[in-house]
Amino acid sequence: MGRFKDKVALITDAGSAVGQAISNKLMNEGAKVAAASADGSAIGDLSLTHDVTSVESWESILAETVDKLGDLHVLVNIADSAYETPRPIVETSLEEFRSVNALNLEGTFLGLRYGVVKMRTLDHPGVVINVAPAFAMVGAANQAAFCSSANGIRMMTKSAALSCAESKDKIRINCVQMGAVDGTAAGQVIDGLNDKPLIPLKRNGTVADVAAAVAFLASDEAYYITGYLLAVDGGMLAA
Repeated sequence: MGRFKDKVALITDAGSAVGQAISNKLMNEGAKVAAASADGSAIGDLSLTHDVTSVESWESILAETVDKLGDLHVLVNIADSAYETPRPIVETSLEEFRSVNALNLEGTFLGLRYGVVKMRTLDHPGVVINVAPAFAMVGAANQAAFCSSANGIRMMTKSAALSCAESKDKIRINCVQMGAVDGTAAGQVIDGLNDKPLIPLKRNGTVADVAAAVAFLASDEAYYITGYLLAVDGGMLAA
């Protein structure tokens, strides 16, 4: 018996390394997991094909999760898309900038917008966790869209959390910020920097570290936490 017995969680980008780690963590602690990915191949109790930039896709996977798994208590939005080839701002095209922001910032917006609407219809406490890069707080050369989308998610998390608190609908919204985590775009960006940020713990993190943070914020143990940004970064943002 775990912290998520009788709970249903929907995980986006569930085919990524961090998505798989979060899905496995929640399933191991008793949750039924709807695993949404671009090709529908992610492993969970329910596998869903999902386009994070499409309103219709969001409405579809939320409805299918509730229809087939019976409920929805936890939604995890994973936003970790960076430029495939790092480039300075003067060489970045508008299309490249928009592409990263569409996947990260707009995808998270749609998840929050339609996820909260669906959770309100279920009339019980719910949790939304946004998983984003720690570059909301520090810059990274040659990744303008990555940094701007991360900061947008940071402030959107706070705003949405306050809106839900005002509405008294018992929906908590928090964010896990990833630093130098192996297997993530955030970790690859840090590894590729010429001037690497200081990591006080002197090592990279793992996707299991991120999954543990998500599980805590999604659990009833964090019932009094909303609008919070939890950095899983080895102390990078504290240095």
